[in-house]
Amino acid sequence: MKGQMHCKVRGEDIFHERDNKIQKKPNCGLSEMSSESHGQTLQRCPSSEIVAEHKICEYPSVIQPKAVIDQRLLKGSVCAFCRSPKTTEKTGPFLYYANGREVGNFTSLSKVICVHSKCIEWTPQVYYEGDIIKNLDTELSRAAKLKCSSCDLKGAALGCYVRSCRRSYHVPCAFEIQDCRWDMDNYVMLCPIHRSVKFPGEKSKSRKHVRREVHPETSHPTTVQLSFWARSSYGPKEWVLCGSALSSVEKYMLVKFANMCGATVCKFWKPNVTHVVTTTDEKGACTRTMKVLMAILSGKWILTMDWVKACVAANGPVDEELYEISLDNYGSFGGPKAGRLRASANAPKLFDGFKFYLSGDFMPAYKSDLLDLVEKAGGTIIQSKEELVKQNYGAQQIRPPLVVYNCDPPQDCMFEESNILQQRLAEAEDLAKQIGCQAVQHTWILESISACELVPFC
Repeated sequence: MKGQMHCKVRGEDIFHERDNKIQKKPNCGLSEMSSESHGQTLQRCPSSEIVAEHKICEYPSVIQPKAVIDQRLLKGSVCAFCRSPKTTEKTGPFLYYANGREVGNFTSLSKVICVHSKCIEWTPQVYYEGDIIKNLDTELSRAAKLKCSSCDLKGAALGCYVRSCRRSYHVPCAFEIQDCRWDMDNYVMLCPIHRSVKFPGEKSKSRKHVRREVHPETSHPTTVQLSFWARSSYGPKEWVLCGSALSSVEKYMLVKFANMCGATVCKFWKPNVTHVVTTTDEKGACTRTMKVLMAILSGKWILTMDWVKACVAANGPVDEELYEISLDNYGSFGGPKAGRLRASANAPKLFDGFKFYLSGDFMPAYKSDLLDLVEKAGGTIIQSKEELVKQNYGAQQIRPPLVVYNCDPPQDCMFEESNILQQRLAEAEDLAKQIGCQAVQHTWILESISACELVPFC
């Protein structure tokens, strides 16, 4: 959900990739991260990962679209919504779904739906419950009956915010129309004819402004209201909150809290995030997500929703340490606090001095996130097998590189699962033996980051 922007619109804010939930689960020979958010609206798409800074803009980017180079695309991929085989910054990458779940781009599945990430993001009724996508089929059926007001082809899922307006667009087509206006908080768009209509956020601001003029005596905050700011060493206005694996009710609560105290709520992980707020299970464990792992590596607060409730009840900032997460859903303990202490002490990064080569079949999006985590943790990426083999890893090497292989069981391959896992291990070990280094499961990366310490190799 994006926010109030006028002239300074940055492409990375609007075309940022989805966040991903990192967990072990099957995927037909490819490792997978369950999607935590593709950017749905707080009201219409309840599984979004919270809004980014409120942005209402004339059109979503001032940069020209350029082709996204991705050599891993399935040949013949065409978006089921806009029917385009191309990927640009304004379409986002291709995503592949089967039986309600994201899958790898492979041909063995007969009913794979291919869509651009941005086409899904702006489709009104599509949302996520955990890693299950909802309403994709019904929205495709609806869009199939609607012609785009720009290119006159069917598949136009995005309509104008004005209910009486009959105009519908493919998302990439609408992005090209500079007279469209966009509410990035609520994922709604105004066509050029209705661009003067106010979005919900603009209407509420206008009403507040009128009340302040009519009743100037009530325009000054009370002592109780000001106390919320006074009790913080640097002020809630400096907070950048990011929700992780929250329910729709919790997301609403987080946004309402941010509006109350003046903090910023960010949908995606960004380096300036100060607090990741996450849900917990009955054991007090949080879900291991990309946001949580990035926050550990960055030394940021990772808190339960009880912290938000406590701040609201106290009408002021409450000590974060009382609500800091200590456990994740895979049993890793103490990572958030250890990450904060490591960062505050300016200690070397977790993977400082390590080199990594990812071997074999990983789902592209998952592999990309793993590499991002390794780099954030200070590790060095070896890009190709040729680069790995040609380097000299003799006795003078303090740490030989790690050959990382995918240990997640394959999906829809029940009879071949054991063979595939054994083959991956054998290939990684053969390669490691050639150059005198260690083969490790990819979960070693996740477990080490979750605990913020180097765990034994697995």
